[in-house]
Amino acid sequence: MILDRYVLRLWFAPFAAGLILVTGVLLFGRALKLLALITDSGAPWGLLAELMLFVMPYFILLTVPIAFFLSMQNLIAGLQQGSEIDVMRSSGMSYARICRSVIGMAVILYVGLFYISMYVLPQGQLAFNNVLREIYSLKGSPEFTPQRFSREVEDITFYVDGKDADGRYHGVMLEDGRPGGPVFYVAESAELISTSGGLRMHMHKGTRLEGEADNQRMLAFTNYDVDIPIGQLGAVKYSSSSDHVIMMTPSQLWQEVQKDHEPEAIAEWQRRFILPTTILVLCAFALPLSLAPKRSGRTGSFLLGVGLLIFLYNVQLVLHREVSMGSTSGWAMWAGQIAFLLLGLFLWLRAEQGRLPMWLVQGGEVFYIMHQRLLHWVAHRLGKS
Repeated sequence: MILDRYVLRLWFAPFAAGLILVTGVLLFGRALKLLALITDSGAPWGLLAELMLFVMPYFILLTVPIAFFLSMQNLIAGLQQGSEIDVMRSSGMSYARICRSVIGMAVILYVGLFYISMYVLPQGQLAFNNVLREIYSLKGSPEFTPQRFSREVEDITFYVDGKDADGRYHGVMLEDGRPGGPVFYVAESAELISTSGGLRMHMHKGTRLEGEADNQRMLAFTNYDVDIPIGQLGAVKYSSSSDHVIMMTPSQLWQEVQKDHEPEAIAEWQRRFILPTTILVLCAFALPLSLAPKRSGRTGSFLLGVGLLIFLYNVQLVLHREVSMGSTSGWAMWAGQIAFLLLGLFLWLRAEQGRLPMWLVQGGEVFYIMHQRLLHWVAHRLGKS
C-alpha cells in the first residue's frame, strides 16, 4: 500500500496540471471562435460562459485520456531515470504491480468518462445548441453551423459544408417546406442578405427540385434567390434532443439506430462507447513508450507519446467519418480501437519479459541524438553571428 500511495502521488500532480493546461488551451481556442459572434450579436457576456460550460463534457472526453497518458509517461520515465524502477524490478516486482494504483485510476476514470459520454455529453450538446440559437436571435439573422442540419427559420431546413472569411456559404442545401412545397435547392455557394422584407438566400450554380415522382421538375440555375419574410423568424425556436443524433439521449439514439439504421446514428452510438475506452488504450501504451535508455531522458519518450496521440485520434476521426457516411460498417470503429488495445497490451507483455522491440527501445535515443544535434547546430549558428 505504501508503494501504491507513493506512485499515485507522483502521478497525480502532473495529471492535474496537464488536465488544467490542455483543457484551458482548448477552451481558449473555442472562446476565440465564439468571441466574434458574441460581439456582433450584442449578446450578454454571460452567454459565452454558458457556451464554455456546455462544451466542457466533450473537451473532458478528450483531455482526461491525454493528461492521464502523459502523466503516466512522466511517472514511469521519472522512476526509470532515478533507478527506482530498477530496484523494484530486482526485488521481483512486475511493471503491472508497480503501476497497479495508476491502472486502477484508469479504470475509475473510464467509468466516469463512460457516464459523461452517454448522458452528460448529449445534454451539453443540446444546451450549447440552444444558447447559440439565443445568440443568433439577438443578431437578427440566422447563422448555420457547418455540416449540421439547421432549422433556424420555421419550415426551412439549411445545410452548409462551410463558410469562408467573406461570409459566403459553400456546399449549400436548402429545403423549403412552406405551403406550396417542398422545394429543394442545392448550390455551390450562397450568401444570406438582409432585405427590407426579411432575408434573402442568394445562391449560385445549383439545381432546384420540385414535385414528386413523375411530376418532379428540375431546374439548373446560375443564380437564384429565395426570400424569407421577416415574420417567419419569430421568437427563438429551441432544439429538442430528438432533432439530431449528437443531442439524443441513449434510449432515443438506440431507437434511432434500430429503426432506420442511419449511418450517422450508428456512428454516434459507437463513438459514445469508444471515446471512454481511449484511456484504457493509452494506459496500455504508457509503459512500452516510456522505457528508454537513461541518457536520452524523457524527451524522446514524450515525443513518441505525442506521436501516438496524434495517430490514434486521427484514426478515430477517419473511421467515424467513414461510418457516418455509410462507407463502412460501424464495427470498423471498434476494429480500430481493439487493434490499438491489443498492440498496447502486446508491447506491455514484451516489456514485462524484457523483450521490447529494438526500434521502440531506441526510439527515445534517436530523438535524443536529433535533439542534441539541433542544439549544437543552433549554438554554432549563434556563435557565428
